[in-house]
Amino acid sequence: MFLLGGDTKHIHTEDIALKCFELFPSSFSWVKYQQYPDKDIARLALMDARKEIYGAFVDGRAGQKKGLSAKTGRNPINDGWVLTINGINWIHEKLPRLQLLISSGEIKEHRQNILKQLKRVREHPLFLRYVNQPSDFLPMLGEMADLFRCRVDAEEEIWRQRFDQIRRQIEVTGQKNMFDFIEKCYTAYLGQK
Repeated sequence: MFLLGGDTKHIHTEDIALKCFELFPSSFSWVKYQQYPDKDIARLALMDARKEIYGAFVDGRAGQKKGLSAKTGRNPINDGWVLTINGINWIHEKLPRLQLLISSGEIKEHRQNILKQLKRVREHPLFLRYVNQPSDFLPMLGEMADLFRCRVDAEEEIWRQRFDQIRRQIEVTGQKNMFDFIEKCYTAYLGQK
C-alpha cells in the first residue's frame, strides 16, 4: 500500500492485492491456481490492520456502498484504503527491513515523488508569502484553491481531503516545518468557507 502511495491517498483493494502478489506471489495467490492474485488475503489483512487491537495502521473500507456517486457507483473521495499516522510511523520504523525484503528502488522512488509534490507547494506564491511574514499570514480562499487544486466552492469533504493529503506528505517526508503553514491555511479556510 505504501509503494502505491497509500500514505497520501486512498488505494483500491484490488490495486493493493495486485501489488502484494507482484512482490510476494506465493503468499498472495490462489492455492490451486497460483498464477492468480488472491484479493481476499489482502482485503482481510487490511480489515485487521484497521482495528485498534492491531495498531490501527490503515483507514478505509472494503465493499461498503455508502455515499456512492450515481455516475461511477463509487465514493470518489474515500474509495479504498489509506495509511493512518500510526501506519506511516510504522513504515518509517521498519523501512530498512522492508527495503531489504523488496530489494528494489520503489521505496526511494516513492519518496522522491512525494518530495516533488511538496516542492510545488514550497514554490507556490502563497507559501513564499508565508515564509516572508508567518505571523501576519492570512491566505484568501481563491489562493488556497489554486494551491490545493480545487474549486473555491468545492464541498468541505474535498477541501478536508486536500489538507489531509498535504499533512500526510509532510509527515511521510519529515518536512515538519511546513505544518504551521498548512494549519494556518486550514484555519483560514474554516473562517472563509
